[in-house]
Amino acid sequence: MIRRALVIALAVLLLAPAAAAAGEPDPLEPAYDVDLQGADDGFRWTGRMTLSVANPDLAPLQRIWIRLWGNGRRGCASRAVRVTVVSGAVAGAEAVRCTAVPLDLAVPLPTGARAAVTLDVDIRVPGFVDRFGRGGRGLALLSNALPALAHREDGRWRLDRFFGSGEAWTYPAADWRVRLSPPAGVQVAAPGVPQGDGTRLLSRGRDYSWAAGRLRSLRRTVDGVAVTVWAPRRGAFSRDLARGMRLVQRRLPRLARLFGPYGWPDLQVVLTDAAGMEHTAMVMTPPADFVLTHELGHEWWFALIGDDQAAAPWLDEGFATWAESAARDRPVRCVGPRLARLTTRGVNFFRNRLFEYGAAVYGGGSCLLARLERRMGRARFRAALRAYAVGHRYGWSTAEAFMAAMDGAAGSRPLGDLWRAYRVR
Repeated sequence: MIRRALVIALAVLLLAPAAAAAGEPDPLEPAYDVDLQGADDGFRWTGRMTLSVANPDLAPLQRIWIRLWGNGRRGCASRAVRVTVVSGAVAGAEAVRCTAVPLDLAVPLPTGARAAVTLDVDIRVPGFVDRFGRGGRGLALLSNALPALAHREDGRWRLDRFFGSGEAWTYPAADWRVRLSPPAGVQVAAPGVPQGDGTRLLSRGRDYSWAAGRLRSLRRTVDGVAVTVWAPRRGAFSRDLARGMRLVQRRLPRLARLFGPYGWPDLQVVLTDAAGMEHTAMVMTPPADFVLTHELGHEWWFALIGDDQAAAPWLDEGFATWAESAARDRPVRCVGPRLARLTTRGVNFFRNRLFEYGAAVYGGGSCLLARLERRMGRARFRAALRAYAVGHRYGWSTAEAFMAAMDGAAGSRPLGDLWRAYRVR
């Protein structure tokens, strides 16, 4: 069985496309250099951030957009993230409820060249319980709080609206060099490899998020990865560090067997009941097996293999849900035909139908993968899915690329009826 699966995996890897095209962000090759000073027990961060980009266009690049996703929950009425000074560009008026800012470059950027803009940033963690907010006693969660380059596709900037019940952001892989200087007595749970100059380096990361507070931690090496589990010193979760680590020790190697090696040298796990949320090399989660495993699944399906979370959220939520079931040896609960037909819809469709979002996107997506597995056979399907994941590491996943990989691996087993039932095209 092992030998047969390896043969299938190699065949599918040859059939899979080298990179997805449709929906992939333009190759602006962003890189970030961040230096922030913490205050108010880690609930406020100020400092400077430099964003550099390349110009892949034939014409000079004159304008870029940045996203302030931290303003999404409250909008302009109560800005949690402010850009106070800009160097190397002129900032225009904030748009999309103060979650987007245009920057007109001081000098138009020629084809193939790089340019940098520097932003002075002021981040105030909101007072409510949320992934960007308070995560427990003295715990600040800074999920997607940093300004980031907006999504540009086929030469056009995509300024999607914030979606509080899921994600509407898309990130190309980027290098992040980050220095976080917390107040005395405050620790930061932040991804990246410590450097000699006091910064952390996160290579090829989709995003950069962190947590801060008076924290306890437990460190272990798991499957070659430096894992740290964090929790507030005071509160229920401080007693769950060992449980959280045991779950990581069980689930991370199983996910790596399913989808290929984990993508970074370190992993930060922050225990909180405020969020089940994925970030590059970091998850925020309660110490519950199904939630923690789901978020770890996102370290592949979101962080390592990117996708358009606004237009096609099933490509990460459905895959992470299937990953959680597979890693825990649990059956997938399938949805009915009506919800199956909604599986591949974007978040805009669900803004006024939130009761259907989880069932259709999470449940429908995982159900499609389970049905593909039954149709193709377990060994063939899992080898094909692993080959697809490995072939798209640090890249981009689309419905078209996934369909091509599965059709190529299915052999004489037609899949067209499944693609039609879930409206994958």
